[in-house]
Amino acid sequence: MKDLVTWFGLKRHPFDKGIKSSQAVDTGPLRECAARLDYIKRRGGIMLLTGDPGVGKTIALRRFADGLGETRYRTVYTPLSTLRGGDLLRHLNQLLGLPYGASKSILFSQIQHDLLESHEQKGRTVALIIDEAQLLQVPALHELRLLTNFRMDSYDPFILIIAGQSDLRRVMEYAVMEPFAQRLAMRYHMPPLTPDESAAYLRHHLQLAGTKEAIFTDDALRALHENSYGIPRRLGALAEQAMNYAMFAEKRSLDADMVIKAQAGQ
Repeated sequence: MKDLVTWFGLKRHPFDKGIKSSQAVDTGPLRECAARLDYIKRRGGIMLLTGDPGVGKTIALRRFADGLGETRYRTVYTPLSTLRGGDLLRHLNQLLGLPYGASKSILFSQIQHDLLESHEQKGRTVALIIDEAQLLQVPALHELRLLTNFRMDSYDPFILIIAGQSDLRRVMEYAVMEPFAQRLAMRYHMPPLTPDESAAYLRHHLQLAGTKEAIFTDDALRALHENSYGIPRRLGALAEQAMNYAMFAEKRSLDADMVIKAQAGQ
């Protein structure tokens, strides 16, 4: 049975999502996102990170979290964002390792106390990352906003990063979300890759996988960018699909025509 890794002389699948954050190609959007994450790291408060599915938000968050020193920061991450307000507080309470709280008021006070104590007494700032936040309902977003209110809303002892798809940016424009929007210390909407960045992304991943050959022609690289809209996850999936098409056609290099046929499933 044919195997893509063997056929192209690779060491592993080139677009495996298990890539280390330190190995991610340094694209413009990733650099811009990193700069804004660094700002919120130094400042504290709330950052809103949005972008289309597969654009690279999670790898940016992984790189950010991996770079936080454990002596000064404590990272708490969750993609479970379908919870209602009270359930979200219970979930955060559990993630922080706090005792069970029977009421919403106890949970709220307990979480705030832990965030404040961690920052002021233990010297470890909590970086709370909520992913897939486009699924959060408005009441849950209000609970998060209230959690950031310390000392009559004059102090930011922890970091809250809310990351989600582009719909979340639109939600923040609702009139009911104005109090939350005013508390955002930083916003960043992650764009797709440019054609040059898409080509660099593909070459980088292929090199990491062990190839020394140019598998895609220049017109194939352009076709991959155009048909994936510069979205890294779609770009990698289409590239792997095209490589499989080439393998079964017993080809070791790909042009634009093969990319288009692979996408069409011909």
